[in-house]
This record gives sequence, structure tokens and C-alpha cells, in this order.
Amino acid sequence: MNRTVLGALVAVLAASVVQAGTPLGFTGKSGNDAVRAFDLATGNAVGDDIDLLPEGNYPYDASINPAGTELWITGAVGDGVIVIDTANLVITQRIDLAGEAEYPVDVVFDSCGGDRAFVASRDHGLVAIVDTSTYAVVDTVAMPGVIDAGKMAFSARRNTLYVVDWFDDFLVSIDLDTLTPTAVDLGTSFWDLAISPDEATLYINDRGTDEVRVVDLDTMTVTANVAAGDDPWGIDITPDGATVVVANEDDSTVTVFDTATLTPQTVNLDATADPRDVEISPTGTLAYVPSGDLVGNDAIYVIDIATASVVDTIDVGESNTNVVAVRPQPGGCEIFGDGFESGDTSAWSTTVP
Repeated sequence: MNRTVLGALVAVLAASVVQAGTPLGFTGKSGNDAVRAFDLATGNAVGDDIDLLPEGNYPYDASINPAGTELWITGAVGDGVIVIDTANLVITQRIDLAGEAEYPVDVVFDSCGGDRAFVASRDHGLVAIVDTSTYAVVDTVAMPGVIDAGKMAFSARRNTLYVVDWFDDFLVSIDLDTLTPTAVDLGTSFWDLAISPDEATLYINDRGTDEVRVVDLDTMTVTANVAAGDDPWGIDITPDGATVVVANEDDSTVTVFDTATLTPQTVNLDATADPRDVEISPTGTLAYVPSGDLVGNDAIYVIDIATASVVDTIDVGESNTNVVAVRPQPGGCEIFGDGFESGDTSAWSTTVP
């Protein structure tokens, strides 16, 4: 049956995290199990390190909620999630996942209202669904077979969560209406992924082949492969969907490519850098890449995407910067007329009638 969308896409994108009028970014540091804020305008570190122990031991992912009010950090070794108030830079919640969703490696939000957070658990091979108002696990979705849950991406239009198989071949799609997972073999050693703003395409880092696999979500097939650097880890896409940026750990580089031409450019970092994450600014002009463990103080590299060059480094002290967050996850959902086909448009919902 032809389903006609009556409404428009309602997208509420928080432009930045604000502390007393100052846009902030955040980096998780595995050397001392802490998070540090930094000023996006001045490039200066802000305040002191925030201790994440015990639940935040070994911060593995940092995500800002769609409202921009909370930073969620997964502690892989600590088997938990730490929630930080971005306005006051204080921990407000400690979510203990021991025994039910251990070794959490990623967190993403249901962008349509943001009332659910999804946490990938490597050791239990599942995705835990957390109520963002109570901070309690309300459901879990087991991965098919022996798949370990890795990094994730969320599609509001499809109401689907995409999960890569940790260091392995599979991409899992979870229908969030039925909580049914489906796996398809598309690679060799998947790690991280980014979804295009129109939610038509996934870009997935394959560390086994040092490529980014371009996946059509309508057909769930690989349509192209883009050469990256040695051991691609972090990946992000600009808000307009025009450019993808990839952090390559083993050769201390960043790959930048246009999604129209798929032609890669290489940005060289310090020879001792081991970049494992990247996040693009709300404007889509800058990419922030943690340095890893440098000699002396560690940093966040600031890369101008248009010129594919490092334009600044932000000193955030020692202790191995390995994750970064600088913009809220995009928020918004599609609105439909429930009675459109009968001519009644008085009721609205987020599901297709």
C-alpha cells in the first residue's frame, strides 16, 4: 500500500554544548579514566579532569544527547555508563551494567524524543535499552548467533538500529518496533560506522582491509569501497552528508573523502599519534581527533575539512585521549497523519499510518 507522508521532517539540532555561553567539547582519557572539557572557540582546556571511576573505567565512547544537556560515556572495563551534566560539568548518574551488559563500547540515542539510549555490550553480545528519564535498563536485544555487539548508528526514518560485529564480518540491523535483529555478512573486521543525514547510506570502517565500505540501506549491499589509512577506527560524516572523515590508528593519519566522488585525501598527524576517534563540529567545517598517547601532553587535533589540514591542537594534559564528543547527536523525527488515507488529519504520530 502506498504510504504518503503528510508531515515534514522535524529536526531539532542542538548547535553546541553551552557552559556559561561557551561551546564545549569533551575527551575521554583512558590513561587516568577521566573526561576533560575544552573550549571549542578558544581551543583551551576547561576545568579539571572529571574522574569516571569506577563505572567509567576505560572510557570507550562519548556521546552528547540530542538536547545537548548530557554527556554519556561508556566505561568498557568499568562495565557502566557515566552521565555528565554538560552545563555544570558534574556527574549526575552512574549506570552500573555489571552482570547484564558488560564491556559497553558505544552509546547512541533514539533521536525522536531522545527517551531511549542504546548501549552496545561486547561481552554479553547484546544491546541494552536504557530509559533516559530513569537511567534504568528496560530491555535488551541479543545479537544473532555469536556476534559481539560493537559500534552503532540509529535511523529515525527506518526506526532501526545498526550494529557492527566487533572485529568481524557482520552488520546487524535491529527493527525497533519488534526488537528483531537481522545479520548480513558484508566485511571482514568491522569497527565503527556513520549514517548519512538522509539515512540512506552507512559508511563502515573495515580494519581487515583498511577500507570504508559504503552500504546502501535499502538493499543492505556494499556499493563501493574507499581506501583509508592503516587500521581505520573512528568515523564521522558532516551534517550536510558531503564529507566523511576517518581516524586511522596505526599510521597516524586521518582520511577525508567526498561522498560524491569517494576520492580520499590523507592528513598526517604526529608520528607517535594513534587516533581512534573523530567527531565533526556542528558547522561541518572542523573535525576533532584525539591524539592518543603522545610523548608529553596529549591533545585533540583540529582539522579543517575543506583543506584537509591540521589547523590547531588542543592541549588537554597527559593520560591518552582516545574518545571525543563535540556536537549533540542529531535529533528529530518524521510526523505522519494517522488518518491520512481516510482524510482525518486530526491525529498525529511518529509511525506511518
